[in-house]
Amino acid sequence: MVPGNEPLRLLLLPGLDGTGALFEPFLEALSGDIAPKVVSYPADRALRDALEELVAERLPADGPYALLGESFSGPLALRLACRRPGELVGVVLVATFVTNPVWLVPSLARHLVGPWLFRRRAPAFVSRRYLVGAGATAAWIERVAANVATVDPAVMAARVREVLSVDARALLQRCAAPLLYLGAAGDALVPPRVLRELRRLRPDLESVTVDAPHLVLQLAPEASAQATEGFLRRAAALPRSAAPGCPGGL
Repeated sequence: MVPGNEPLRLLLLPGLDGTGALFEPFLEALSGDIAPKVVSYPADRALRDALEELVAERLPADGPYALLGESFSGPLALRLACRRPGELVGVVLVATFVTNPVWLVPSLARHLVGPWLFRRRAPAFVSRRYLVGAGATAAWIERVAANVATVDPAVMAARVREVLSVDARALLQRCAAPLLYLGAAGDALVPPRVLRELRRLRPDLESVTVDAPHLVLQLAPEASAQATEGFLRRAAALPRSAAPGCPGGL
């Protein structure tokens, strides 16, 4: 996929929990053309702006690489893409957004979000509705709940507040790297209007919609891997030297 037939390095930035532990099915579905590296976030610190610096330190110092930002991490992937466009092959945005995706919960409601929301496990019907889908097994519901339980409730609440107040529209427009939006047809958390907004802001945005719930990489790993690798093969063939940085800074 890259000169010398070396695997393309793909840094995966996880969703709201930040652990990266749920990427396993997707990692197993990737071919040898991809060398994945999962970046995990601290479970006891929200970090906010410092999170960008933590991830930036893990970017390859040289050579081509790609970024994948899942859900919560989509805006972060865009910020990083604007910082390091020279070696960046492309950015995969997975079931994510550039503004608050939950239209029923206005941005001002972020002040009501606290650790109390995450001190108890979410009911199974909530997980099925918004994360794993109606047909998910009890094992998947348990897996997701157990994973969230490893993260400090205050950290989870802080990240939800970030989602409700995010505005990465300018970053999306300025990003010089090729972009793929990998969406889920059954996503009740990130509705179809989000993709319409992204396409309006970036007409050149590639998009693939997979028949899956919000956790598309986990519940449809083969289709997700196929779409991701196809995009990265096309993106890696494009000349990178002509790609400018993000005008106007971050």
